[in-house]
Amino acid sequence: MSRLSRRPRILAAAALALPVLVLPIRGHAQATTAEPERAAARVVTVFTGGFGQVWERRALTPQAGPRDLVLDGISHRTLAESLRLAGDGGEVTVQSLSLSRNLLTPRALLERFLGKEIGVVKVHPTTGEERVEKATVLSVQNGVVLRMGGRIETGMPGRLVFPDDVGGLSARPVLTARITAGAAARGLTLTYLTEGLSWSADYTAVVAPDGGRVSLTGWASVQNDTGVAMDAARLRLVAGEVNRAMGTQPMAKAPRAMMMAEARGAAADAALPVREAQGAVHVYTLAGAQTLAPGERKQVALLGPVEVPVSETLLSLGHPQVFGPAPGNTTPDHPQVRLSFDNKSLVAGGLPLPGGVVRAYRTGSDGQPLFAGSDRIADTPDGGRVIVTLGRAFDVTVKREQTAFKRLDAQGRNVEAAFKITVANGRAKPARVRLAEVLPGDWTIVENSLVHERSGDRARWLVEVPGKGELVLTYKVRVLR
Repeated sequence: MSRLSRRPRILAAAALALPVLVLPIRGHAQATTAEPERAAARVVTVFTGGFGQVWERRALTPQAGPRDLVLDGISHRTLAESLRLAGDGGEVTVQSLSLSRNLLTPRALLERFLGKEIGVVKVHPTTGEERVEKATVLSVQNGVVLRMGGRIETGMPGRLVFPDDVGGLSARPVLTARITAGAAARGLTLTYLTEGLSWSADYTAVVAPDGGRVSLTGWASVQNDTGVAMDAARLRLVAGEVNRAMGTQPMAKAPRAMMMAEARGAAADAALPVREAQGAVHVYTLAGAQTLAPGERKQVALLGPVEVPVSETLLSLGHPQVFGPAPGNTTPDHPQVRLSFDNKSLVAGGLPLPGGVVRAYRTGSDGQPLFAGSDRIADTPDGGRVIVTLGRAFDVTVKREQTAFKRLDAQGRNVEAAFKITVANGRAKPARVRLAEVLPGDWTIVENSLVHERSGDRARWLVEVPGKGELVLTYKVRVLR
């Protein structure tokens, strides 16, 4: 055994689940030029499907002839097949690109030394003196197996130390390019796709006390799980769906740090993104340069606040039993509470709303907002209609009962059934309730106490129930299946 202080060329790893402390590592000796880690300019585009596109411009030291370049700062989750490198003005020819996936991790380090000798640091329980005992790595499957001191050890008998020659392992992904450049070449552009970038839209809708309008604010939440900083001169968010061919495998997912951006302020105080339609999608370019640290989730203003006229409707959806007698006792249900508004030019020039979660709040007599419910909306073009389901009405109930049934033929394919729907309103104010009956087969309403509207497989009624009162609707349907 020898003291740890006498081993200057030792690399320590605390445990498989902990980060490795990396001392200077030999590697990339074949590269004659190393480009700076930070790009001179970068445009990051984030798609809602959980991936992104990175465009970078990198400076190039003038040097004619062939050479190898090492380009650092690449996303840990780069899709290698998407890498594209080009020179300015046709002065650079790229012969090959090689992306190292041999990341320096505790497990990779142990696998590198399978069958080889490493050190295990033991601490004297009384003096605290650290000494190193030799060990051979036998296996790293489902844990670590070592041979040391004439016995087999499993687990972590101490802190592990390694010689600093780790072969081709690297602390970060490294892109090596073989190029031939002209004497006047000054720059390169690098483009690639990466997993680990994502964004989503979130909206806040504050309902006015009279219930006739909402104050709508939109935010974009951008997440960086690429393992590297994605500081961008321009950050673009793409709303819409683009197809991706399956089969390309990203690099292993980077550890996710629990880091949040600074608290957001009012959207009105921030410059809103510039929107542009490009093909089948919409692109939102954020104002100014943006910083995205590894593991950071950042929220930026997307919309508003804008005042939007809104209507509230209670919806009760029924599936009546028409092909046989139904039980007489039914349990009343509570209709859904729905807010709806038209997305008509919320801002100058119109603004399609990217799909996301809408969180609604109501203001009480004390002036404090109270969470009223949330719902996810789909991508909504300018001029489209937005419907948000908040929950169920506490004071309104709907009870459905079958009042008659008969078969019109021997086979029972042609039937007739009658129903009664009782809507009770416990509120002091009238309640508008939309009743919708989903009917199977080829159906016809032959009798109803209120005129219905047909929409696909549904018969619909819009009724107003007086405060502290009830309304009864009856109908008879004939169905052929």
